[in-house]
Amino acid sequence: MLLDRPKQTQSSIKAEINYIKSNTSTAFDLSTTVKSATKLTEHVDTRLVEIMNARLLSQTPSLNSDGFGLAKNGYVVSNYFDDNVVQTELYPQIIKHLLNETNASQGLVFDHTIRSVEDNLTRKEKRSPIHTVHNDYVVSSAENRLSIELKKNGLNPHNYKKFQFINTWIPLVDEVLDSPLALGDIRTFQPEQSQKLQVAYPDRIGEIEAFTYNENNRWYFYPRMTSQEQLNFKVFDSDINNVISRAPHSAFSLPMSHEKSLARISIEVRSIVLFD
Repeated sequence: MLLDRPKQTQSSIKAEINYIKSNTSTAFDLSTTVKSATKLTEHVDTRLVEIMNARLLSQTPSLNSDGFGLAKNGYVVSNYFDDNVVQTELYPQIIKHLLNETNASQGLVFDHTIRSVEDNLTRKEKRSPIHTVHNDYVVSSAENRLSIELKKNGLNPHNYKKFQFINTWIPLVDEVLDSPLALGDIRTFQPEQSQKLQVAYPDRIGEIEAFTYNENNRWYFYPRMTSQEQLNFKVFDSDINNVISRAPHSAFSLPMSHEKSLARISIEVRSIVLFD
């Protein structure tokens, strides 16, 4: 019997979150077909923090007002593990949802990743949930990715006033009881917490953002997410006047007694939305 699982009616839990230590210079290696590490670096600063149950907040978090939000999905996808099927069946449904939620004029999906706790999927790309506080872009990497993806689609970035990068996280198990996603309120993070971290890909070296610890950071999660739910969260906003610029995030281990829960498998879909 599973014990001590967070309930949807539990207001918060205490769990360990991995920040990075200051002046960390090692690179996260995604350049091989070996299963990726669960941490961005071994130089982590592990802290016990309170993570609030976002389902119970008096004001429901939203992508526009908080940088993240939960939504129901009724997507019809015949095979989440076939990349071609995901591109043809899921991508259009994701974009339709995000355009409706953000009021953007145009959008495109440019990538997706399947993450699995265990290495039991027959896939070339083997990614683990990342148990380190991070954000997917810095200014230079976001602008570079924007230029590449818009050029592929015959679009000119100068035709748009602003853009956002949004990740959509969907469980591929009936219920997430292992390595859920914690989201930070960027309004409680300080600029000095932000640290650039290199990522080694097979064909390039990229940069992402990692964070050092601050006791004032506020954290949220959605207990027992199901495959009929999706978590949308912003990872870059070109509008420098928007305080809600991104949502620092990290997988984390749930406090539990014994017996292993069903290993998490999830898909992350990465989108760009454009505003006239």
